[in-house]
Amino acid sequence: MAGFRLFNFTQQLLELSMRARGARHETLSANIANADTPGFRPKDLDFETVIRTAMELDDRPVSREQQMDQMLAAPIGLETAVYEPLVNDQRHGEERFDGNSVSLDRQIALLNENALSYEAHLALFSRTLAKLRYVISDGRG
Repeated sequence: MAGFRLFNFTQQLLELSMRARGARHETLSANIANADTPGFRPKDLDFETVIRTAMELDDRPVSREQQMDQMLAAPIGLETAVYEPLVNDQRHGEERFDGNSVSLDRQIALLNENALSYEAHLALFSRTLAKLRYVISDGRG
């Protein structure tokens, strides 16, 4: 059965988005852990860039699904999407006298927002797997 694909590009994109949300969670958690570290600058992961890069995969001669397979099989390279916000980016906090610019309240809010998005992606992926279980069981439950 050459060419048979269990997961299509949408499910692969959901997997990538869950990986990216997980990586962002780690980045935001590191910001919170370093909230009292002098000179620490918060970092964030540009989720939109990760997904936009994946959505632009169809410009090559190989199918998007095959390209996404290669992207997901490789060790996830989300480090390039991690950035240090500009000084005037109030989303992460204002710089204090010790050079640290982590706002604990903002980081926790971003972490919660990210967790909710992860849960939504997980629910969508779970529905996909539930449909597969239903088909595999011949509709018996």
